[in-house]
Amino acid sequence: MKLGKRISELREQRQITQGELAQIIGVTRVALSHYENDRRHPDYDTLMKIAKFFSVSVEYVIEGENTSQLHN
Repeated sequence: MKLGKRISELREQRQITQGELAQIIGVTRVALSHYENDRRHPDYDTLMKIAKFFSVSVEYVIEGENTSQLHN
């Protein structure tokens, strides 16, 4: 699975809109849409914000391996 699809699935699991997630991580909704459609890739700081919000590792966001998920 590609990075954008993983971000989209994480967002949908939390049942939040692109606009809500974009505001939380400090990007525009258009930028987030580009990430989710693999037209652009987030920088490392944005990846960190995404991972922190969803309580997963950056590696999980990038690679999608379940073993990389953080557990609270």
